[in-house]
Amino acid sequence: MMELLGMMPRKIALGGRYSRDFFNRYGDLRHIRRLRFWPMNKVLIEKYEFSEQDANDMTNFLVPILDFIPEKRPTAAQCLLHPWINAGPRLLEPSVCSSQSQDLDSLSEEKKGDKDEMEAMEAGMRNIVISADSKVVKDDQTTSKLSKSARSSSR
Repeated sequence: MMELLGMMPRKIALGGRYSRDFFNRYGDLRHIRRLRFWPMNKVLIEKYEFSEQDANDMTNFLVPILDFIPEKRPTAAQCLLHPWINAGPRLLEPSVCSSQSQDLDSLSEEKKGDKDEMEAMEAGMRNIVISADSKVVKDDQTTSKLSKSARSSSR
């Protein structure tokens, strides 16, 4: 987390039960000498190939949530008001090159066919009528439990 967010405040680093096992009295890590700082927006761009705009928008949303000091973290209500959440699906759509675009067109046709098939099946299910004369089928465990309870109640 420190490589992603920066140095942990001393008070937080030394505040835990096992802090002395991992941090010295100055709040520096005992067993790791060199941290390789890699800010979240750079991670998103370099490792996960986000566009710079998307990486910055997502970073602006996530970094405050990950703050080391709990009192500084936004509430859930504040998170819901963040522009990155309110931007809608536009930010969630992956960037597509032209060859992938053709593949997506064929997939969307398949999905449309699947959707039509599901709607037809749902419409057919609405027309099924269950008769009061139909038998209820129970599995063996349910039947044995019911017969045991009936025997014990009759005693």
